[in-house]
Amino acid sequence: MNDFNKPSITVAISTIAVNVDRFISSFFFLPLIDADEVIIVIQGMKDKVSQPKLKDYTIIYDDQYGLSRSRNIAIENSECDFIWFLDDDVLLMTDCVKKIKKNLALNNNPALQTVRMKYLDGRPYKNYTKKKILGRIGSLRVSSVELVVSKNFLLKNDIRFNENLGLGSRFPSVEENIFFLDVFDKGGLVLHFPEFLLKHEFIDRKAMHFSNSAILKAKGMFCFRYGGFIGFLIFTYYLIKCMIVSGRLELMLSLYQGYKNTEGIVKNA
Repeated sequence: MNDFNKPSITVAISTIAVNVDRFISSFFFLPLIDADEVIIVIQGMKDKVSQPKLKDYTIIYDDQYGLSRSRNIAIENSECDFIWFLDDDVLLMTDCVKKIKKNLALNNNPALQTVRMKYLDGRPYKNYTKKKILGRIGSLRVSSVELVVSKNFLLKNDIRFNENLGLGSRFPSVEENIFFLDVFDKGGLVLHFPEFLLKHEFIDRKAMHFSNSAILKAKGMFCFRYGGFIGFLIFTYYLIKCMIVSGRLELMLSLYQGYKNTEGIVKNA
């Protein structure tokens, strides 16, 4: 652990073997100069013979798939105070790592800090909160690349990403939302840093999230994990939205199956 007022940070980037060449040629690596450690987890190496050489970075090869699995590999191998989880398709803003480290120090190193993201055309990725301190409801609208987390808090409370959830798994969604809840429910202070530090290409999330059975089942699991009356209200909101977007009974049934946690994928608080 470094000086309390000068936290060290690992930038952990997840990618897959078939994307490595594109990642190396297009990723904006310059801001990583301010990171104390950079870990790049490359999954699916059994599908690619050549292994890229990226100087000064820790490269971890994994022959399996799963974004949550990749995040957990980074957690186990990080040697810094904080970890910022990134994907291979984001665009980093200049001085983004430096700004994160400064804000962590000014706020006494919280358990979790969220940051902001834009689309490539400059529009905000979502409607961000104006609050500095986030509650459980903050778990509803968070992306994994917006998470900066204390490694010590994760180890102390045995918190990891659920590997049954997230891209590359059976249920490709909500892993970051449940991760947020796990940190908060263990008493972690969660702060929002209102600074746009990265960009991402446009994604029609509404169409994608409410027309995919596996994603809807995952969303139902999140509602179960949230629990209580609020969890039920979130489930009802998703159900209505699914009905409006798709109108398909089988998709609404998938959401319900997730909410009932029929496969026991998530644990309630």
